Amino acid sequence: MRYKSFFFQADMQFTLRGDGLHQYDFANDLFWSGGPGYYLVRRPNLIVGVQCVVSGEHKDVDRFRGEPAEDTGITSVYVGPRIVGSFNQFSAEVGADLPISIDNTGLQVVPDYRIRAGVSVHF
Repeated sequence: MRYKSFFFQADMQFTLRGDGLHQYDFANDLFWSGGPGYYLVRRPNLIVGVQCVVSGEHKDVDRFRGEPAEDTGITSVYVGPRIVGSFNQFSAEVGADLPISIDNTGLQVVPDYRIRAGVSVHF
């Protein structure tokens, strides 16, 4: 969504998983993110914007032979900045996520922060 130089972007991804080998069933995942942003530069061949993004994920526990695998579930929420840019047919973005809440089941390794980046070429 966009109004003048302000924009709002949101996305969601649901991963439907099923039975694995050896009676191990992987739990479904839900990832989401979104937030407001502002285009600092908006020209026909150049766009630069900044955004405040809130993102999160939820994954229930996996199951092994019908019993819960207690150390496989997580619910987390992150917040951080994202910079987006476009120049002619090239687009790029980079963002940092800082944890607000991490609730995991059992003993797991979880990130202190996340850095995401992406580049695309439009034909």
